[in-house]
Amino acid sequence: MSSDFGVLLDWAPHSAADATALLQPLDLTVPLQIGPWQVHISMEGAHLCVGAASGVVSLLHGHLYGTDVAAIPALYRQHGAALGRVLEGAYTLLVLDAQLGTVRAFTDRAGSHRLYAAHDGDHVALATRADWPGFHPRPLDPAGVAAYLATGNMFGGLTLHQGVRALPRATVALLGRDRVECTEYWTVAPGPLTGGVTEALTRELAALLREATLRRLPTTAGPLHLSLSGGYDSRGLLSMLSGTDREIHTFSYALGTQGRGTDSSVAARLARHYGAQHTTIGAYGGNLLSTVRYNARWGQGVTHFCDEADAWALLATLAPSDVFTGEQPFELCTHPLKTVPEQLKNHHLTGFSPLAWLRDYVPVGHYATLRDAWQAELDMITVRTLKWEHPAQRDLMLMLDQHLPHVLLPWRECYAGRVARVHTPFLDSQVLEFLGRVPLPALADKALFRAALTHLDPQLLRVPIAGRQGYEPDWNAQLIAQRQEVEVSAAHLPSRVDELLDPDLIRTLLRGLQLPPRQAVLKGRLRTQLGRLRRTPVGTRVLGVPGLRIGSVDHATFLMRLLTLREADQLAQSHPAPTHHVTPGSPERPPLSAYAAPAGD
Repeated sequence: MSSDFGVLLDWAPHSAADATALLQPLDLTVPLQIGPWQVHISMEGAHLCVGAASGVVSLLHGHLYGTDVAAIPALYRQHGAALGRVLEGAYTLLVLDAQLGTVRAFTDRAGSHRLYAAHDGDHVALATRADWPGFHPRPLDPAGVAAYLATGNMFGGLTLHQGVRALPRATVALLGRDRVECTEYWTVAPGPLTGGVTEALTRELAALLREATLRRLPTTAGPLHLSLSGGYDSRGLLSMLSGTDREIHTFSYALGTQGRGTDSSVAARLARHYGAQHTTIGAYGGNLLSTVRYNARWGQGVTHFCDEADAWALLATLAPSDVFTGEQPFELCTHPLKTVPEQLKNHHLTGFSPLAWLRDYVPVGHYATLRDAWQAELDMITVRTLKWEHPAQRDLMLMLDQHLPHVLLPWRECYAGRVARVHTPFLDSQVLEFLGRVPLPALADKALFRAALTHLDPQLLRVPIAGRQGYEPDWNAQLIAQRQEVEVSAAHLPSRVDELLDPDLIRTLLRGLQLPPRQAVLKGRLRTQLGRLRRTPVGTRVLGVPGLRIGSVDHATFLMRLLTLREADQLAQSHPAPTHHVTPGSPERPPLSAYAAPAGD
């Protein structure tokens, strides 16, 4: 559900600043003078509030709980830079203070909604989309390209555009002429290193989870939609939502024939058990390039590849207004990993080594550029991780600072958030505050979280946990089957990514793909099953703690990521960049809705 905005700021300290102008109806076709800044605003569904009495203008992307959006200007005048501490919601917020002449941006505690910033001294660009025209033309960022190709994600707030970064979670950012000064307004310190699950902690967390879920119930009528898998998290939400007397619609994804232990089959059984209406949506429609384009346009080149993008396109036809999802912060590695490289890898934070094979296909200089650019970013993340001494502390903070805001939540915002308000009750502020008091051993394998959910519903595991997803396309086979179409598309749609990776690489890798022999497929399935058994409590007790292995990125996965990046860059470059003196309604400033959905949707 679009609520985007983009803002261009020009340093103009000699322009007349008149705070009383806010007493008049705000005209977005002309720049707004805020202290030394001339501010140009374009918006598409964002919540704009003008506080005439307070001299404050606010722009909200996302939604709040328990606070009227219209109250933001007055609340800002009361709390100032501490405003983020009193807001509950999933949001990014921009506050223009005409009285003090300042511009501040806020992100929520979990980093569920992104605000991207680019600072060029006298000019600053801020937007809720990474592909906003105000960020163009800017050079391609090799670090962003390399991070996405090697890990599938944009850690550290990276984007495809050099100098454009997502602001960190729980941050208040003050815009200055020299820099964007980011200050963390809230943090959680990891809990005690000893201790475990207790009845008191279980009851307290259970109450917090229930209250957080009720807090997010919309006041409007209509069914609540829940993305339901066969695991713990979403079934816990289903159990709590089913006790609210609201109509519940659940959905899951499937591809091909579904066995009894797949996500979709388990989700359907759970829905029947709790009296919800369930829909199984086809994960992939068979057109590979269409799926790539969905990923490029919705994911903006900053989210990991969504195998079930076609399902999210179909979900829009159900017209959901509110979607609940089960992201949660209560899961640490069962056996704390001892070294920082292992801890990083556990959150998919690998270096460029999974693409070591790429050096045989590209010029040495290009390979080194990609490798070194991403390694420099990873080194900075490593330094921040080393602030914590214990492996479990590092595991928790990597999950909060990297995995949630740069892997899970951007994906939710870009796909589910495209068609509905997304609610993540388990990331409620009070729940996150409680996290800092939990003994770290109680977070291993979701021990305390599972205890709290089963305390709320002793029948939670009546339907067994799913054993596999059951909706992952075989991209290797799909690339082989649609090789000609992919080659033609890559040849006729140039991208700036081609400066680092020649498009001939796509043709070379495509022609080298082969279907594995049946024996290899069976061995792979057997290896997967044994791996799952190996990680069960019995397997660990008998064979010891399994080592963490990070394999190479296979050619098919690499190609899907590369095709998505090229397409995302092409889309971004297809719209002209606005100048710093173009008004929001002019033909040179494309509306944000130009990026809402692929053509033909």
